[in-house]
Amino acid sequence: MEPPPKWMLNTDENLIKFAEEMGISKNDRVVLYGENVMASYRLAIILKYLGVKDVRVLNGGLDAWKDAGYKTEMGIVKPTPIKDFGSKTPLNKSLIVNENGAKQVLKDNKNSKLLVDIRSYNERIGKESGYSYMDRKGRITGSVWGKSGTKSTTLEDYRNIDNTMRNGYEIISMWSGLGINTNKELTFFCGSGWRAAEVLFYSQVMGLKNNALYSNGWMEWSEDSSNPIETGIEN
Repeated sequence: MEPPPKWMLNTDENLIKFAEEMGISKNDRVVLYGENVMASYRLAIILKYLGVKDVRVLNGGLDAWKDAGYKTEMGIVKPTPIKDFGSKTPLNKSLIVNENGAKQVLKDNKNSKLLVDIRSYNERIGKESGYSYMDRKGRITGSVWGKSGTKSTTLEDYRNIDNTMRNGYEIISMWSGLGINTNKELTFFCGSGWRAAEVLFYSQVMGLKNNALYSNGWMEWSEDSSNPIETGIEN
């Protein structure tokens, strides 16, 4: 999904090959889970982007399954590859935007769209990049802060203590206090797409439509020195 050394989203062609290698077609129902719930949401948005018909995530991940008393097993279960995903190109292209797409969102920021930063406060103000492989610090000029957590691998502002999704009304109330209007089309970004993908999925669970992910986020944006950035505490 994210080849080294930059760990940005793979090409459409390779993402479809990945789905075929995992035995996933566009007509399937896929339920994702893991010890790291963020990884599940990251893959969920990618599969939705490709056009998989029914993609779900186990709320709270593997721990929730165990806490409910359900059994687990040991060993490796290998997927059975398929020859044809069912499409040669992603069927939900508007779900993930590139750098140019993010710039288009910024052009319409005052009207019907918002670019929402799902990173920690220290990342937002430019105190730290949040990643060992990202040197440039700051925020995308024109974006609004949507909170996240205390560091680049956490999302406390959107989860309960057991890593299940926070109540949707609480999330919307938090956004309202940050000036995020849910009647607008929201495009979420973070450092490399994981946190923002989880928040995008949550927005879909809450019934919000036409939201998107700027998948390569700050990592891609900050690589181009001509892209406008800001640092420091906001008014």
